[in-house]
Amino acid sequence: MSVQTWSPDPGTSVVEYRSGRAMFIGGLAMFVFFGMAFVFPDIGNPSGTSKADLSPALVSFLFGALALGGLLVMVGSVPRTHRFAVDERGLWWRAGRKSDLIAWDELRAVRGQEPRPPVKDDPNSRAVLSALVFTPVDRRFVTRHSALLQRLPTADPEVELRLPDTTTVRQLAQEITRVRPDLLR
Repeated sequence: MSVQTWSPDPGTSVVEYRSGRAMFIGGLAMFVFFGMAFVFPDIGNPSGTSKADLSPALVSFLFGALALGGLLVMVGSVPRTHRFAVDERGLWWRAGRKSDLIAWDELRAVRGQEPRPPVKDDPNSRAVLSALVFTPVDRRFVTRHSALLQRLPTADPEVELRLPDTTTVRQLAQEITRVRPDLLR
């Protein structure tokens, strides 16, 4: 049985965002800065007056390790475009080679969640992140959509699809309202 994983209706508007950009830029900065210190370990030391008795080989090794760490951060966080499309069949998602379809018959309700900081006087309060919150029909929902959703170990039946910003949440909520206004609460 072949399953179509990305085939929304033609003409469907697509909401997209890029993830991993900040980590990639941070890794690039580490790679460039520490890489330059690795290649040129003597720059910045006045000749003949060394406050610390570190050999240039040791300093070069340490900066080389930090540059390699920056390279690994870059490789691990390559920016990826996430695309969402909403049509009569469901919510389509695609990021690189991974894709998924959350069909409307798998959901009881959907709501948009705006971010807010923790309450100042409550030590148990946590920050709320921007997300689409799904109320699934059954408990196997997260297992079926594990490429898209990460389930936190709670007794709450709702599942969050965390998104990077409020704008993306609003755009997706508007698209869902246009197609299935009965699901949005």
